[in-house]
Amino acid sequence: MFDILLFCLAFVILGFGVLKNKKLGAVLSFVGFLLAGMDFVCLQVMGQHVDYTILTRIDGTMLTMAPQVTPAYFYGGVAAVLLLAALHWLAYKSLAQHAAKEVSAEKEKTISVGGSCKNESAARQKHLPAILAVLAIVCLSFSATGSAYKNILLSVKEMKQSFSLSTEQILQKLGAQGDYLAVDRVTAKSGKNLVIIYCESLENNFLQNKTFADEVPHLNNLIGQGWYNYSNYRCLDGADWTVGALYATQTGLPAYLGANSDTLFSGVRQTKAVSYAGVLAQAGYKNLLLSNGDMSFAGTGNIMECFGYEVKGYEHCQDAVKTVWGVHDYDLFRMAKAEYAKLAQGDKPFNLTLLTVDTHFPKGVPDKRMRPFVKENVADGTHEFALASLDYLLGDFVKFIEGQPKVKDTVVVILGDHLLMGDFRHTTILKKFDNAPRRVAFLANQPIPHLQRDAEITYYQLPQIILNLAGVEHNAKFSRDIFPKMSEQFVADNKELFTSLNLKLNGMQ
Repeated sequence: MFDILLFCLAFVILGFGVLKNKKLGAVLSFVGFLLAGMDFVCLQVMGQHVDYTILTRIDGTMLTMAPQVTPAYFYGGVAAVLLLAALHWLAYKSLAQHAAKEVSAEKEKTISVGGSCKNESAARQKHLPAILAVLAIVCLSFSATGSAYKNILLSVKEMKQSFSLSTEQILQKLGAQGDYLAVDRVTAKSGKNLVIIYCESLENNFLQNKTFADEVPHLNNLIGQGWYNYSNYRCLDGADWTVGALYATQTGLPAYLGANSDTLFSGVRQTKAVSYAGVLAQAGYKNLLLSNGDMSFAGTGNIMECFGYEVKGYEHCQDAVKTVWGVHDYDLFRMAKAEYAKLAQGDKPFNLTLLTVDTHFPKGVPDKRMRPFVKENVADGTHEFALASLDYLLGDFVKFIEGQPKVKDTVVVILGDHLLMGDFRHTTILKKFDNAPRRVAFLANQPIPHLQRDAEITYYQLPQIILNLAGVEHNAKFSRDIFPKMSEQFVADNKELFTSLNLKLNGMQ
């Protein structure tokens, strides 16, 4: 909070103390408060200062959902903006009137006393703005909020430089080894069927944890029955929101797409980015994505179609109960059973991918219909209830699959899309984590070849992991196959280059 106050103080000094034009000064000060407010919300909701990636994700879809997902921050923010605008307008009017009176008084004083006083006053006025400007710069220098916006400006500058490079030059700068194969150059031979379930905000901290024993008995039971729990799946920047996580885990590339990243996914018409679904398609697989969310949100459905999926969103769920995001997870899994049965009866290998939503922050989206399936001591209308509902639906769906044809030739993966967002003040279930390390859940009914259960997993390993689990033979290259230095730090140091690479691969530059 102190950093944000320093940032605001700097703009107040610049606006009302340095600039002579009081109207322009009031506007500058108001903008400073808006920027500070944006950083404050980022700190409260996402636990970090604003950066270029966050800033570029703010678009119409995010603002449309804000009143329903985080109403306190949205309506509080709107009220704060209106109040600040009124205060700045009153400050401008007051200072403008005061300045007019001072000019009038100065003229009278000059006439009655002479020019010497006027010169002394002018000398004092001349040095004051410079002193105040230095003070404002000092405030900005010691403010973490000021540093955050400075880094954003530097990122924009570097981004513009990277945009002038060709794809080959970008790959060279990233230290690429070998060619980045386009999808049409990929050859692949089919293996086992796949069922991949991306679960909204499902963390490893929920699993095998006494605190959540009543909420996740079915997932814990799967682990007890021999499922493989990979407990060190890390959520990294560039894959820490849903559509970003889908893009990153499909391609092995961070979901950096520059300005209005989410909106740009809607604008992609075809992609040269190689995805594991694209490899599966080359091997003859049927790729089907089912979600109980709105697939037009953030361009999710569009980018997944470009990767080779047939996409079905909440509108395909029959007799469903509407929610803020679409419909409930219960309706998704009903649809999933019907679709799985069709796929299992076909003669093509398949990749059935699910995307849930009811465990979304800050409080989940509890479904009253799930009461008979959740333990009595898990309270209605809570995030814990939504989690327990998802747990039951996952266990029930696994049992369903085990009773269907081709089960022995089917790999099932259950993973979180990203960590649970927010902090304990509004996402209260996080209080129960007790400061434990945060990891994304990753379970599979078969072992990942050549990988220990406690080995670190990241999004840039996911494409190869999924294909290896299915036993698909292919010549595609992802992330570390191309960039030997691929790591969290390497990605952070080359955000601008990865952004430009993504834009070029997706035909947006």
